[in-house]
Amino acid sequence: MAGPIASTGGPSDVVPGAGRALALLFVINLFNYIDRQVLSAVLPKLQLDATLFDPTDPWLQFKLGLLTSAFLVSYTLLSPVFGWFGNQGRRWWVVGFGVVAWSLASGGSGLATGYLMLLLTRCLVGIGEAAYGPVAPSMLSDLYSVSRRGKIMALFYLAIPVGSALGFVVGGQVEALTNNWRMAFLVTFGGAILGILCFFMPEPPQPNVATGPKPSYGAVLRELKTIRSFVLCCLGMTCTTFVLGGVAAWAPSYIFQRESQFAVTGKSFSQWDQERTTDGRPVVPDAVTEKLKPLADGTTRTYSDFKAKLRETLGDADLAQYGERIYTAATTADSMSLGKINFLFGMIVVVSGLGATLLGGYVGDRLRNRGVTGAYFHTIGWSTLLAFPFFVAMLLVPFPYAWGFFFVAVFFLFFNTGPANTILANVTRSEIRATAFAINILVIHMLGDVISPPIIGLIADVASLQSAFLAVSVVILLGGTLWVLGAKSLDADTAKAGS
Repeated sequence: MAGPIASTGGPSDVVPGAGRALALLFVINLFNYIDRQVLSAVLPKLQLDATLFDPTDPWLQFKLGLLTSAFLVSYTLLSPVFGWFGNQGRRWWVVGFGVVAWSLASGGSGLATGYLMLLLTRCLVGIGEAAYGPVAPSMLSDLYSVSRRGKIMALFYLAIPVGSALGFVVGGQVEALTNNWRMAFLVTFGGAILGILCFFMPEPPQPNVATGPKPSYGAVLRELKTIRSFVLCCLGMTCTTFVLGGVAAWAPSYIFQRESQFAVTGKSFSQWDQERTTDGRPVVPDAVTEKLKPLADGTTRTYSDFKAKLRETLGDADLAQYGERIYTAATTADSMSLGKINFLFGMIVVVSGLGATLLGGYVGDRLRNRGVTGAYFHTIGWSTLLAFPFFVAMLLVPFPYAWGFFFVAVFFLFFNTGPANTILANVTRSEIRATAFAINILVIHMLGDVISPPIIGLIADVASLQSAFLAVSVVILLGGTLWVLGAKSLDADTAKAGS
């Protein structure tokens, strides 16, 4: 039996069974982000598998990059399709289908016998996630009142930093214990159990849904364009997704280039000799290591100096293909290694993301319930603007002090997770909410983290990563400004939606 419906059309109290639904959706979202990062965790071992890759393949790094982005492209493009289906019938069934599909696809990655098969399974993971991603927050909106949604959305999206961290841990530990990267993927077959549970969940009520034919996709798009709060929220989320996606892709490389020192030693040659594919071939060919012997002259070099020497010694083609292995083995013992940088970077994202997601939802609800006009927009807008000076400071001050500024910048950038998704839920009618979330997913990814890594890379090629990150900082200001401007229309749009 549904909870009472407020005058605005949304539930005035928690709908019976809401806690059970939130728990299941949270665990599913947790599994979702575990699955995404398992690939990243085993990527170094995966590329040594001779059944998938030839170490002399000049497109090796490109192919590895495709594996990490394949799911994102299919997820982004198909989310609007499944979002529309989520407004047409039983939403738990759509979620169940998505979860089972991505679990089978992810587990199937561990059974791949060739690169194309592995790429296909990663694409199928995105299709499964597209069926789940837009519908889950829409259902939560129909289970909780407007006054509680900020906190509920924050709890739901808490799975992003926690699940991402667990993905690295689970993937890395399973691979280490079994000495088999495939086993890390096979573990994700267990997610199918969560998908099956969805088919037994009662369908949440949809308040304020008109009788008669469902609105067409075109009609939904036309309606969303007229909702100022939705448009500004979507644009602001695009800006922060652009920044976070680009930073996640390039920050470890940026810090590595700034802080590391390099020297070619006997230990470097030993490491290159030991790194071999599963059929026994060296990852860095003997012909390349032979060219590197003149650099073993006892000189310690900065990244830029070492790169210049490598380009002079090897040429651009060999440097592009084997550079990562060479840099790793030549990093001095007292230097900040890429592994340490990745660990510290991951810990900062997890801890700051965890705290910011929880606090953002709490602050947004607290301000709204105290009668602050446009409370959610003020929460995310001003916190994003606060992130800007800390982000710039991180680029200008030396390490280890820069880590502190980086922590604060990431904290404020994650502050929007709960309130921003609450805005999307509150300003759209229940009847079109799943489609609205799906369209938002399409926009923020296609104009955000799908394009930001290559754009940052292009600027870095022309100038430097330092210049690229300074350019990206302007997008932080743009996103915060758009959200602050949205505050004056939020309350009216929420009332109009009958949330």
